[in-house]
Amino acid sequence: MRASSQLKSWTIVAVAAATLLLAPGCSSPTPTGPTDTGAPAGVTLTLWHSTTDTQAVLDLYSAYEQATGNTLDLVDIPSDTFTTAVQTKWATGERPDILEYQPTSQDMAQLNMSENMIDLSDASFVAAAGDLVKSAGSLNGKVYGAVLGPLQTNGLFYNKDALAKANIQAPTNYDQLMTDCAALNTAGVTPLFIGGGSEFPVMMVNGFTYMADFNADDTYGLAVKNGTTKVNDPGSPITAGLQWLIDAGAKNCFNSDDGSATFQDAVAAVIAGTAAMTVLPSDFIQQFYDGGGTDATIGFGTISAHQGIGNFGATVMGSYFLPKTGKADQEAAAKGFIDWITSDGYQAYVTAGQFAPTLSTATAPQATGLYADMNNMLASPNKTLGFNSSIPGFGNFGAISVKVLVGQATAQQGADQFQTFIDQARAA
Repeated sequence: MRASSQLKSWTIVAVAAATLLLAPGCSSPTPTGPTDTGAPAGVTLTLWHSTTDTQAVLDLYSAYEQATGNTLDLVDIPSDTFTTAVQTKWATGERPDILEYQPTSQDMAQLNMSENMIDLSDASFVAAAGDLVKSAGSLNGKVYGAVLGPLQTNGLFYNKDALAKANIQAPTNYDQLMTDCAALNTAGVTPLFIGGGSEFPVMMVNGFTYMADFNADDTYGLAVKNGTTKVNDPGSPITAGLQWLIDAGAKNCFNSDDGSATFQDAVAAVIAGTAAMTVLPSDFIQQFYDGGGTDATIGFGTISAHQGIGNFGATVMGSYFLPKTGKADQEAAAKGFIDWITSDGYQAYVTAGQFAPTLSTATAPQATGLYADMNNMLASPNKTLGFNSSIPGFGNFGAISVKVLVGQATAQQGADQFQTFIDQARAA
């Protein structure tokens, strides 16, 4: 496996609750040597991927290489600007053989997938995905992406010792978190670390987690998409979430460098206990372990505006598309990659990743620690779809959230700007 550049990737995409239902069955064991997939062997395939891919994903790539004799040339895409980076490279005419990408219809449309991607509707994994293909990896009734999982939830990572030092429990809503800031500050601990320099961690707070209370059955997102609700309406939860950033900042709830620190800084601070909490996607669990966190010191739980409701979605990690390259052997080998990772290689990937599978060709493993916390959050019947699922023009929300956090815009101005981008996207 060769890496041809060093960048990073993260994003989140909402999918239907039905994807959490597990069907019985398991896949074949991972082969220990080259196997006949019916696809060309000895081929080098370029794969644009996220460098937040966990070790389980990287091991899946290696296992594919060992099983087929093909080579994956990995091109890393940066997490902080993932969608923009992919679209910029795409606009130059450059194409990979395999693309790890966001499986939302809106992001898929940006790459004109109906013209530029291989139609996978007849692939064997489609039946195993069930209702998942209706809401992730498909566009205009055709399937273009294989979404392997894990499903993702955004939540509160916390240092147990730091909370104990202030004699408090992990909050499950932002009302309580703001109340807890005083005790944590008195204990000499930063209450909530925000890596605003990476942009996306800000909207994890005022967006994905805060909004879970308001998007049951995607009602809020669909209303915004259809134009019956505007994000800058009086009493808007979007405005309220932005205002929470301002109010919590005034109570010294955040790190002093909240606008410039990175998500890596957030992970390190919580592991060290200099910060009590940070809000990040479950994709970052492995980073807490890799940084020295343990199940005895780090926890992961649900948080939302008022009710302690979880959120869920599919992530770019483990979602694969096949661009049309006009190279017959490359395209055939790329199809073989999809076939292998969704069949022979899938169970080992799910087991290593400790997550509930999205395909019925694998069974759920026994998860432990933070992975068990994640699976419990995803199993909750009260969880709601990520609010970004249906909202056009969403890609600008992270930058808007940062502006509000650092005092460059009021909450209402931020909501107004967001609605402008939504209106533009709806009109396009």
